Amino acid sequence: MKRTLLTIAATLAVSAVAVAIGGYIFVNSGIYDVSATQPHSRLMYCATHQTMEHSVGARMADNVPPSDLSAPGEIAAGGMLFAQNCITRHGAPDRERTAISKGLNPQPPNLFSATRAPDAAEDFQFVKYGVRMTGMPGFAGTKTDAEIWELVAFLNVIPGQTAADFARLTQKRPIARPDHPAGITR
Repeated sequence: MKRTLLTIAATLAVSAVAVAIGGYIFVNSGIYDVSATQPHSRLMYCATHQTMEHSVGARMADNVPPSDLSAPGEIAAGGMLFAQNCITRHGAPDRERTAISKGLNPQPPNLFSATRAPDAAEDFQFVKYGVRMTGMPGFAGTKTDAEIWELVAFLNVIPGQTAADFARLTQKRPIARPDHPAGITR
């Protein structure tokens, strides 16, 4: 029994060293192409996508949407934020993707797809903290939580939008806000 445990421990130790050496050689060999113009291998795509889904899922429980998320002022303010910060990567209805968007790997998701099912807590997590190795920046340092929720309000209504809907929701106009009784223009 003692000999069996010793054999198992030795096998695990040798295996761990072999994996560490193999990993070191792989990382330092340059064999894996990290250029943005080359698609991920299926294995890399699955590994990074699963990691992202589980990471976001584990962290979004505290992202409780405000009660006024569907208010027209919130949606309009979010539309302006989208036009200022997101359109370059995510595009808009009836517009060709930009060169920046085409050069990203993985490609930014089509947020206007009629089949997209918005999830406010998940969208807040993506917008606030971004996603590594995707070109999705985090806005935690540049936008307030209130502004991020405004953007999420907009993201909740855009699936299936037409170009006319998008233009209406992203035009500059006074927005009546509780924290700015006179309204503000964005």
